[in-house]
Amino acid sequence: MRSLALEPADLPRTRRTRRGAMAGGSPWQSEKSGQTRIAILEATLDCLVDVGYAQTTAEKIARRAGVSRGAMTHHFKARADVFEAAAQFVIERRADEYDRMIGRIRVHPAGMPGLDDMRDTMAVLQRYFALPSFLALNELQRGARTDVAFRRAMYPLEKALDKKLSDSMVKHFPFLSGVEATRQVLMDLILSSMRPVAIGMAPALTGARLQRLLDQLAAVALREINDARNNNIQSTGDAT
Repeated sequence: MRSLALEPADLPRTRRTRRGAMAGGSPWQSEKSGQTRIAILEATLDCLVDVGYAQTTAEKIARRAGVSRGAMTHHFKARADVFEAAAQFVIERRADEYDRMIGRIRVHPAGMPGLDDMRDTMAVLQRYFALPSFLALNELQRGARTDVAFRRAMYPLEKALDKKLSDSMVKHFPFLSGVEATRQVLMDLILSSMRPVAIGMAPALTGARLQRLLDQLAAVALREINDARNNNIQSTGDAT
C-alpha cells in the first residue's frame, strides 16, 4: 500500500500561505500536519501487513513514513495511540472498499439475483477479503485479543464496520432489506468462510477447491434469500 500524497492546488498560493504560516495559525501548516498524519497511518498499515502487529514498532513506522521520531511523537504520543488511530483509519477504508466493490455488481434486471449473480458476488467478496486492508485489520484484531484497553477501543469500531457493511448491502441489493435475519446469517457465514483463506490458515483452499467453496456459498445464499422472501410473501398473505 502506498502512502497517500496530497498535492497543493497551486504553487504561488502555497508560497503565500507559507509566509502566513510563519506569522501564526496557518492553513498550510494544518494541511502539512494532516499529510504527515496520513503518511504515518499508511505506514502503520504497511507494517502490519508486512511484519505483523507484534513487530510493528514506532521506529519502523517512522522510517517507512519518512518522518522523524519527533514528528511522529508530535502526532502520537505512544505506540498504543498509533494503533487506535490506525484501527479507525483501516475500518473506514474497509467500509469504503466494500461499498465501492459491491457497487459494481449487477443483479438480474427483475431485481432478484440468479445463481450467476450470486457467484459474481462471492468472487467480488473473495477479492475484498484478499485486500491488504483486511490483513492489517486482522493484525489489529489479534493485538486487541490480549490488550484489554485496545480491545475496548476496537469494539465500537468493529460494530460500526458491521453496520456499514450491512447498510451497503441493502443499498446495493434492495431485495435484502426485508430479510434482516437472513442477511446477518449470510454475512457471518461468508466472513467465517473467507477469513481463513485471506490470512493463509487454509493453504489447501486454492484453485478449483476454492472455486467449489465459492459456488457452494453462492448456492446457499441464493436458497436462503429465496426462502426468506417466500416466507415474507406467505406471511403477508396470511395477515390479509
